[in-house]
Amino acid sequence: MPSSSPQFRRLVRRALVEKTGAASSDGPRLASAFNTLCERLRQRLQPLFGAAAVAALFARAVHVATSEFPWLAEVIGKNGDGCSPDAIARIQGVDMETVEDGLAAVLANNIDLLSTFVGNDLVLPLVQQAWGVAMLAEDQPGPKVINE
Repeated sequence: MPSSSPQFRRLVRRALVEKTGAASSDGPRLASAFNTLCERLRQRLQPLFGAAAVAALFARAVHVATSEFPWLAEVIGKNGDGCSPDAIARIQGVDMETVEDGLAAVLANNIDLLSTFVGNDLVLPLVQQAWGVAMLAEDQPGPKVINE
């Protein structure tokens, strides 16, 4: 059962794909893209919330995502050290699309948790600035308006 919102997962997946620079990801590109997104988000969040709070938030996001993707514990460093391409290569029986889903879950959980604490109005612009991605209408949290 996914713990983060589908909207945030779509946003993160789109950002990961943009950062890999390829339609089909391999382990090293995916790890690099994930690490870049993590670092850019940290740089935006730390001046507002402090390094300790941002590290704790990231650790919680990893913990929550690990319940859905247990192999994440082997891929992401314990101290927020990032994602290791070598660790991705060692995962047995997990395809790259699933690896992408797991890494997207971590970042989506991070956004979800932060949105819960301080609200979307503050968090979503920070994410968009950090990653250089725009929120599409289907990525916006909240109820959707359907034209009839």
